[in-house]
Amino acid sequence: MTTVTDQPYRRYLCIVCGFIYDEAHGDPDGDLPPGTRYEDIPDDWECPDCGVRKQDFVLLEALPASSSETVISDNRADGLPNNAEQIVIVGGGMAAWALVENIRQRDLTVPIVVISRCSSDIYYKPQISVAATKGQAPDELITSTGEHQANRLNVSLVARTRVLGIDRDQQRLVTPRGGIPYRQLVLALGAQQPKPRLAGNAAHEVMQVNDLISYRQLRGKLDSQPKSRIVILGAGLIGCEFADDLSGAGHQVTLVDLALRPLARLLPEALSHQLTEQFQHKGITIINEMTLNAVEKHEDGHLSVTLTNGQHLETDVVVSALGLSPNIVLASQAGLEVQKGIVIDAKLQTSDKHIFALGDCVEHKAQLLPYIRPLKAQASALGGLLCGETKHYEGKASTIIIKTPSYPIAVWPSQEQGEWVEQSTDEQGATFLHYSHSLNEPPRLTGFALTGSCTRHVKQYEAQMSD
Repeated sequence: MTTVTDQPYRRYLCIVCGFIYDEAHGDPDGDLPPGTRYEDIPDDWECPDCGVRKQDFVLLEALPASSSETVISDNRADGLPNNAEQIVIVGGGMAAWALVENIRQRDLTVPIVVISRCSSDIYYKPQISVAATKGQAPDELITSTGEHQANRLNVSLVARTRVLGIDRDQQRLVTPRGGIPYRQLVLALGAQQPKPRLAGNAAHEVMQVNDLISYRQLRGKLDSQPKSRIVILGAGLIGCEFADDLSGAGHQVTLVDLALRPLARLLPEALSHQLTEQFQHKGITIINEMTLNAVEKHEDGHLSVTLTNGQHLETDVVVSALGLSPNIVLASQAGLEVQKGIVIDAKLQTSDKHIFALGDCVEHKAQLLPYIRPLKAQASALGGLLCGETKHYEGKASTIIIKTPSYPIAVWPSQEQGEWVEQSTDEQGATFLHYSHSLNEPPRLTGFALTGSCTRHVKQYEAQMSD
């Protein structure tokens, strides 16, 4: 007799939103460790994406491969937008809504559909890493619900729904609720943080914060325990911003990174050392040239992390902030050209003339630009293109504002070889300029980094860069 435990792990599909529960992976955030069988899931467990219970899941392998859309969409396809001339945007974040705004500035009537795995509520994502010090609750960051925004902009919002595939021949999206046709498709899929490979019985409890949902989970733990001990893995942009914010909220923060210093890839060495000093003065512990090996949970609920040198740190929360990886799976499965991101040209067009992409998921001229300014420039260009204007996205570098209020930084990273030159440094701030040299030509300004009060000169140096 074959028991459930003898069978291969199975996958179950949420017929409401398309979330796939994989028994092999479980749902650690929902207290289902890897290996949890469907039969063992508590009846009150909720789908991570849409909140329905386990009875709304079906065995994925039991569905005919050629008819999964038809089987699932019985009695569920009513109300799906079905205009063959519509612009369909996949994604409900800043990139998607910025594009909608730009289209509506030019055309008030073209049919637009936004399809998203979440509720598509409107919030300014960079505010996540400065909210704790301000005492802002996660929901206070929301400026509008997705439903209200859709009504305001005359958009059909298909929320809490996954896209299972793109039928490029038929110009149609496949979802658990039915098919959605498109004239032009835009992928605004964003990016996700890679999961660290760690040993230990609590490796699955390491938190990654990349949206409001995961931020709520983090704040739920921290707000119930003032002065929590927090270990942050990664001293890049995300890690440094969270370290500054959470320490400002009264928590004890330890920042761990393999690099020699924080923001090593972005800042001149001297400025990076200055940031280190500011962090240490604020009480943040920085451990360089090190990473985590394991995370263990004690009987009292507290965690212990083991570093690669064997050192142990006691903590309450572990946050992984290892940068961002573009979400390219959907595009790759559809046969679009992908490298590090979804490859786009100056018209933000993919390798399919009917499909475009923007935001954190794209790669332009072999570069990833997961920042706010490029996102807004892409939305402006693509909004014009989709409305018949002649537009191009140049993909120029721009100023990156690093949200570390205890030591504000603005940096225009250079794309060329050269050297950083310290112009001035005092208690109020610092100015570093990056110069590149060409044969028989004078040095050219190709980047800058400003801190403290010197950040007020950003516009001045941006104008020099444009010249």
